[in-house]
Amino acid sequence: MEQDAAMNNFDKLLGRNGELIELRKEQVLAGAMRIIQNHYVNKQNKMEAVAAMFGKKLGERFCIIRYGDRYDARFLERGFEVYGLENPYVDMDAFVLEDLLTGRAEIESDEK
Repeated sequence: MEQDAAMNNFDKLLGRNGELIELRKEQVLAGAMRIIQNHYVNKQNKMEAVAAMFGKKLGERFCIIRYGDRYDARFLERGFEVYGLENPYVDMDAFVLEDLLTGRAEIESDEK
C-alpha cells in the first residue's frame, strides 16, 4: 500500500512515462535561449553568452562528458572547439555543442 502511494507521488512529479522530465529539459533550453536573445540582442557574436550560460568564459578550457567519453573543450569568439574528437571529414565541434545544448553531453563539475 505504501509503495503504491510512493509510485503515485512519483508519477505526479515526473509523469507516468517521464514526459515531464522531457518537458522540463525543453523549458530550460527555451529559457536559456530567451536569456541570450534578451540580454545580448545588440551583440552580433553570441558565443560569450553561450559560454556564460554554462558558467564558462571565452577561452576557458573544461571537460565534457559525452556518451561516456571525456573531451577537453572551450568556447571561443569564433565558435566552439573540442580536443580529441577530430574527424578529417566532419567538423564534430558543432555536434558536441548541440549535445551540450540538448543535455546529451554535460560539462564535468570542477568539484571532486
